[in-house]
Amino acid sequence: MTVRADATGTLELVCERSATDRPEPDVRAFFGKDEFGLLVDGLEPNERVRLLFEVGSGEQSDSSERRSLKD
Repeated sequence: MTVRADATGTLELVCERSATDRPEPDVRAFFGKDEFGLLVDGLEPNERVRLLFEVGSGEQSDSSERRSLKD
């Protein structure tokens, strides 16, 4: 799957946890010449997390919608 940055050059990724009432996870970023990503520690073993991202032109708030990757 490929997603594009919005008109400002921003790509927003949101993770929604299935576990509730848990401590905040530790989030770290990594980057190289042609790649970047996030590492998330402190989740429960086998915890399900839904990844959400914005799609659309990003020029108007009503022209974009939030999508999630299917399980």
